[in-house]
Amino acid sequence: MESEIYEAAVKGNVHSLRQLLGKDKLLLDRIMIGNHTETPLHIAAMLGHLEFVEEVLARKAELAREKDSQRSTPLHLAAAKGYLNIVTNLLRVNPEICFVRDKYERNPLHVAAMKGHVDVLEFLVRARPDAAHSVIEHGQTILHLCVKHNRFEALKLLMDILGDDQFINLRDEYGNTILHLAASDRQTKTIVFLLQKGVNPNITNSRGLTALGLLAQGESTGRTSEIKNSLPRTLENHEPSKRLVYENNTVTTLHSPIGEEDKREQKDKREQKRKWQSSMHKTLMVVATLLATMAFQTSITPPGGLWQEDSEGKEDSKGEKGVKAHTAGESIMADKYPSHYKSFVICNTVSFIASLSIIMLLVSGLPLRQRRITTWIAMLTMWIAITFMAATYAISFYVFTPPEELKTFDEAIGCAVLAWLGLMSLLFLWHVVRFIRKLVLKVLKFVRKVLKFVCKASTEHNQEGLTV
Repeated sequence: MESEIYEAAVKGNVHSLRQLLGKDKLLLDRIMIGNHTETPLHIAAMLGHLEFVEEVLARKAELAREKDSQRSTPLHLAAAKGYLNIVTNLLRVNPEICFVRDKYERNPLHVAAMKGHVDVLEFLVRARPDAAHSVIEHGQTILHLCVKHNRFEALKLLMDILGDDQFINLRDEYGNTILHLAASDRQTKTIVFLLQKGVNPNITNSRGLTALGLLAQGESTGRTSEIKNSLPRTLENHEPSKRLVYENNTVTTLHSPIGEEDKREQKDKREQKRKWQSSMHKTLMVVATLLATMAFQTSITPPGGLWQEDSEGKEDSKGEKGVKAHTAGESIMADKYPSHYKSFVICNTVSFIASLSIIMLLVSGLPLRQRRITTWIAMLTMWIAITFMAATYAISFYVFTPPEELKTFDEAIGCAVLAWLGLMSLLFLWHVVRFIRKLVLKVLKFVRKVLKFVCKASTEHNQEGLTV
């Protein structure tokens, strides 16, 4: 019977609905508590079956608050389709539905604004104006949605009803006002309208750009000329700390004081450096932990393994010990290749200590992000750890590879070593050149400051001589 009522909703067949409810008066109640993705009221509201909606609401008004799988109410769907009569009936039984949000945090007013149904939007806003002030995902307002979806008539309506200075200048989580969105989408008509309505063009977003500065980055000549004729009149009452200059049919925003752009550029560079350091610290921590684990594991289970049982020394035919005594748990490599084992232990220990030093430095709580030199020290230490770990591998490979087999790898090993040394040399050279370049720039900057100071002092001295 439930499937039959859904068929009736699709067709808008009120007669079938009444027959079904006559047979089972609890049918709508069972649908409310059942596991359905949507109710018959959702379907009727979406398809515009006004009489069917009225009949359902007359029998079970609570269905107006039910949500579908997208957490949308029937009012969301009717507002999206622009069915004003259905919206009126749904709002009559429960005006508070205007505040219900779907999974994107949008209420029915937001949906109507997105779709540009001005008559439905006006009815909803005048019924519950507070719902229009709700903020959705990414911190956007209903005005942001109008501009984002280029619904100019809906925007005009809302600006007339809700156009207080604070609301129209609200920024989303990226710092963009509705004027920023209009500028980035090159909506010339909307930009002029918003400026005439008093939207502040001097607000900067998270990238430090004003809406008009954003517009100037890629505005076409034709559209700029239209805005050019309107802006002087609309900006004359705004904050005088920023003004517009028209040059070669482009709009450029000049900021005051003059050094503001330089400060913003320096701030961006500092932020980039901070992000680089943070990313580098995470990478160094992961690699250092991996190397320390490898070095520790190699120390307790060295290449060649450990003796499994005790053994006494045996004498050869000349009365000298031919087989050295050993104890269970000792390294086989230490007995058979003592000189190589010593080198192996030294390289492995250096790699282990270097890795632990990096970990200790990064977890010490020191203000590393304010001192780039510590990051470079950690990177240099990581070079040492990786190099000695490679040496540990080379010793192990050399000791436990049979001599006849080792000869077959001579050429490949030589190429690998040369490639490794070449890579290390290039990296080292690149860092040296970079360091020298920075050092030269700092020296030149210092020299310029000294020369500037000397010139200034000389000028003042000459002026004093002329005065005397």
